Amino acid sequence: MTPETPFLLPSIFDYTATFVWALSSALLAARRGYAILGIATLALVCSTGGGLLRDSVFIQNGPPALLRSPDYLWLIAVAVCMVMVAGRRVDRIPHLSSGVMLIDAIGLGAYAVVGMDRALAAGISLPGVVLVGMVNAVGGGVIRDVLINHEPAMFKPGTLEESLALIGCILFLVLTQFLSVTQLTAAWVTIGVVFFVRLGAIRFQIESRPLKDFESYWSSASSDWRETKREKVKK
Repeated sequence: MTPETPFLLPSIFDYTATFVWALSSALLAARRGYAILGIATLALVCSTGGGLLRDSVFIQNGPPALLRSPDYLWLIAVAVCMVMVAGRRVDRIPHLSSGVMLIDAIGLGAYAVVGMDRALAAGISLPGVVLVGMVNAVGGGVIRDVLINHEPAMFKPGTLEESLALIGCILFLVLTQFLSVTQLTAAWVTIGVVFFVRLGAIRFQIESRPLKDFESYWSSASSDWRETKREKVKK
């Protein structure tokens, strides 16, 4: 199937997601006692890491989008400055964690779709398209966890975040490659399905589980897993 015109996120959403993720990551870094450079680095990585990996490692079609437009760097700089100048007041913004959760739920499907769309346009194989979509959706979070010396959250049981990114990738490919749905329609269907299922999983605490046969190994680490989940929700 010949790729159509690339699916583009509305700019307001892309910029909002970048800013909110940069702000939440800067707050996480500040709570951990990081220096200014560490706060800025974590904000940059979490808000743009998936796109950087997509453009520089997989697609390699010129400079990454982050470097082609100064808007992303300005938004990240503003988020970091807010934490530096008014950190405690920012930390106490009502419903900040709920806002981050909503943006995350939308972005999970949206950035998976954007990554897959770019991969299809680059002529990457279908399994590769799924891989690029996953990296675009969760890559920033994985890099963040590695930098703060945590096991990546996607490796641990939780409320279906990474699993839903994979499901969204597969759904998008089925709709576009086998059911002949236009990429624009398939993109919004995928974003909607991932968003509502993600919220439902959080609301009803539907979680993935580790393999029961290996409980003697992983049960001793359950307290660390719970602490990681609490810190992720607070970010």
